[in-house]
Amino acid sequence: MKKRILVLALTLCIALPVLAGAMPDHVIGRGMFVELLAQASGEDLAQYENADCPFSDVGKENTAVRWAYAKWLVNGDENSLFRPDDRITRQEAAAILGRYLEYQYTTLPPGCGTGAPSMQNIPKWAQDGVKKCWMYGVIDTGDRAEFYPNAEVMDSEAETWIANANKLAVGAIGEPETLSFADSLVQNVEREGNFMLSPYSARMCLAMLANGARGQTQRELLNALGIAELTAFNREVKSQLETYDGYARIMSLDTANSIWLNQTQYGGVGAFKPAFEAAMRENYRAEVRKVTDDNSVEQVNQWVKDKTKGKIPTILTEDDRDFVTALVNAVYFKAAWQNEFNEAATKKEPFTNADGTKTQTDFMHQTDMFGYYSTPGIEAVKMDYRNYAVDNEAGDNWETFHDADFSMYLIKAAGKLNAQHFLDSATFSDSQVQVAVPKFKIEFSAALNDALKALGVKTVYDAGRADLSGIASSTPQGNLFLDTVLQKTYIVIDEKGTEAAAVTAAMNAGGAMPSRRPPLVREFTADSPFWFAIRDNANGEILFVGRYESAK
Repeated sequence: MKKRILVLALTLCIALPVLAGAMPDHVIGRGMFVELLAQASGEDLAQYENADCPFSDVGKENTAVRWAYAKWLVNGDENSLFRPDDRITRQEAAAILGRYLEYQYTTLPPGCGTGAPSMQNIPKWAQDGVKKCWMYGVIDTGDRAEFYPNAEVMDSEAETWIANANKLAVGAIGEPETLSFADSLVQNVEREGNFMLSPYSARMCLAMLANGARGQTQRELLNALGIAELTAFNREVKSQLETYDGYARIMSLDTANSIWLNQTQYGGVGAFKPAFEAAMRENYRAEVRKVTDDNSVEQVNQWVKDKTKGKIPTILTEDDRDFVTALVNAVYFKAAWQNEFNEAATKKEPFTNADGTKTQTDFMHQTDMFGYYSTPGIEAVKMDYRNYAVDNEAGDNWETFHDADFSMYLIKAAGKLNAQHFLDSATFSDSQVQVAVPKFKIEFSAALNDALKALGVKTVYDAGRADLSGIASSTPQGNLFLDTVLQKTYIVIDEKGTEAAAVTAAMNAGGAMPSRRPPLVREFTADSPFWFAIRDNANGEILFVGRYESAK
């Protein structure tokens, strides 16, 4: 009896390390492979319970296969069977993962990894997936040059390959050789919390200043603004304003400029230089105003309020009352979505703020054709503004403005974003997209002085070296120099469209698929911090750009 107990004890001691170790590797079935992939996607599979599915051997409860079919990842066979219990081969797994990459990313980097296995023994329906998996390191073959397409997949291999497909880190958008004015401005002004800038407004205002600058002062301004030749740029501004006038039936895109001279600082006899005033009137449509210390703040603020339809009621404070000259740009934008959101679909949902807290806020929902782009680290949707006008409900006076091409871009980026560079580089694909985006409002203001100095605009701030002699004569107190550049912005996003405004003021002082199946629907859910940009796609001009970080 003692021997039997002793033998049993020894057996248990030997068995324990085996039980505590890793489970043995098994060949994985098609259904389990799809299940692992669906779970790794992070999507809510419950929504696919009633999704279309042609497979007679897949029950309603198998939401993973229904998800995979909706995403065009699996096809089934000629008998409408999925065969979930069949063992999956390497070529089948590669085909599914290749399609998964196409679903996840509309654009992948042009080359990662080297070479490709021989396609001689791989069927055409699997070749694209095998190439992708090899090129991007999804399926690791070690030092082997052969792919072994018909070999069965072990569950540990499946987990590794799926993890590899979800952690691609090399995006298709590289770093710019040089930063544009818009991206440089954002990088130097960006701060925590919700913010928005108008590179268009800032550039317009500072270009007016450059027209009155001379020598090194002017060169620094033009270099920062990315303006190669000022006279040509002035002509472009004039043409652009005329073009925007022509869109009055479909949107409000009003750009107003003004130049102000404080007569108190000139003893009542001040005047702008004739050439400067003429250039401002001719190219920038600038209103020429004269004020005194007594009414300067009130007059400028009233002009700003009028030009922004009351959205930005003030730009100056009492501390600015004794400015010598001021150059002011105001932009007002209001446009309707090409695809309006149904107000009945708006509902409260959580937005994850930048600090990790969650806030219930109104989310707009819509599934329609949108431009969509995705590469590792960046996902974006392009929502167009309406470019047609209808005078009445009967639609008997329909007019389309084919040259008007304006969009708002919503961009989720894992790291920093150079919005101008990204939008100039990315190619958006027209796709069915299920969009969820919060309604939001942002009001933001900032002094741009430090940002401009970081861009090399320094001499104009130096009272002893600044040369703004092209604007007006020196005051009795001394030469003109730049005191401050201020910008205020405003934006509201709702189901109908967008209303935005900006004011910038520069003040001087002294495989074969089945023939019929549901379309692929992508998803873009802006439920965590995201970037947004309003862009004139015809010329690449970014009118507004900002970041929404908090729904608090």
